[in-house]
Amino acid sequence: MALGDTNIIGDVTQTLKDLLTGLDVTLDSPATLPTGGEADFKKLNLFLYQVLENPHAKNQAWSSPSATTQEYPPLAVNLYYLLTPYAKDTISAHQVLSHAMSLLHDNSIVDGERLSGALPTAVEQLVLLLCPTTLEELTRIWNALQSPYRLSVCYEVRIAMLRSSISQRVNRVSQKIDVFAQL
Repeated sequence: MALGDTNIIGDVTQTLKDLLTGLDVTLDSPATLPTGGEADFKKLNLFLYQVLENPHAKNQAWSSPSATTQEYPPLAVNLYYLLTPYAKDTISAHQVLSHAMSLLHDNSIVDGERLSGALPTAVEQLVLLLCPTTLEELTRIWNALQSPYRLSVCYEVRIAMLRSSISQRVNRVSQKIDVFAQL
């Protein structure tokens, strides 16, 4: 399996970045974001902070891409992103966040040609959900980053499928012989 086949998480991040048109999007840790300054800037940080297995897609059956091969089911994951606006002033940061949330709301189901990289062959669609994150949960995230709290929102992206490299050869039934006998 080539590395390009395993970059599903990176393809999801690129898809989100592409959806956020008109915004200068960074992917760095939010702990390193600048605050204020002399230059006029408006940016949005998109930070993947958690990846969890999707429990509803856990018990999938082996798939059969050919008559002689079965593949282990893919790992279905939900990705959690922290969106943090940063700008020269607070009002500009609020405008950036408002624009980003509007774009993600308008594109809450992403499918077809809007999917980047290998995603069109891996998933039918991605669903973007605004997570109802409490201030306490956000504070925990920022404490883990060892940085003071900043205005941010969390989004969940469902379902990314990470293809397995496990496959097995199978022998299909090619001939059936019925033997009947009288007792």
